[in-house]
Amino acid sequence: MLTRHFKTFGAILGVSLGLLMAAPSADAQFGDLSPVLLVESGPSDNNEYRRMVFVKFLSGNRVGVNYKAYNRTEFIQVPNTTPQDVISACANGAATSLSEIRAFQRSEARAKRSGKPTEVKRFCIKNIQNWEGGNRVKYLDPIFEGMPHAASLNN
Repeated sequence: MLTRHFKTFGAILGVSLGLLMAAPSADAQFGDLSPVLLVESGPSDNNEYRRMVFVKFLSGNRVGVNYKAYNRTEFIQVPNTTPQDVISACANGAATSLSEIRAFQRSEARAKRSGKPTEVKRFCIKNIQNWEGGNRVKYLDPIFEGMPHAASLNN
């Protein structure tokens, strides 16, 4: 099961973060839905990075697997520390809209330019149609915007 999550996560990141440039498929299959993801962006626990991102694959009301990332290519599997009420709210509540994610992207860019500290922001991504056909790029790239592509490119 972990291998499946890791492969799924690798595929999500590969396309969404520009590691693999796949054009949207005109013949995306019916049922091309996103996994249920709880994505958290917040202050980094490493002084070399402004912020970090946690990507949690949800399975019902629990975290199936959780990754931490300081940049776009290095993801570390870590134990989940997110409170259960936050996980349940994502699993059972509304998904975050693309406009909310893009608003975060603009807000984070302004905060970085003005030297303001990073704030914790959570996104619930689920049931997004045409996930493999292009929407994963639309939803995930704005969250990772401004993060270095690799550890050697720290900002």
